[in-house]
Amino acid sequence: MVHPYLINTLNALVLIVAGLILYFTHPARPPMALLAPFLGILLLACTYHLRKHNRFVFNTVTALTLLAGLLMIWQIEPESFEWNLYHVLLLLMGLSSFASVAFYVGSFVQERRMRNNSIYKDDL
Repeated sequence: MVHPYLINTLNALVLIVAGLILYFTHPARPPMALLAPFLGILLLACTYHLRKHNRFVFNTVTALTLLAGLLMIWQIEPESFEWNLYHVLLLLMGLSSFASVAFYVGSFVQERRMRNNSIYKDDL
């Protein structure tokens, strides 16, 4: 199983890079386009605490990642959807966030089933 802090780092980098590409390719440069890089920086800041298995941070990162995925998907308007750079990057960020949440929940369930909480003790 992949460690949650690796998934978090990958998802945060996707949000930062794709969000900055969206911001700089849009001619008007709206401040709302910087929401994804901001959320990516917040998630990247939590990586150290995920590595130390802080449960509060783990739950917060899961909720924040789910919120990021929902915000990215809600920006897509179905009636004006086209396969252009804007919509593809929004889909990429949303799907990356949803996949990260699935990995977080999967690792949580796997750790609960082991009962001795020793699933990630090898990297401490």
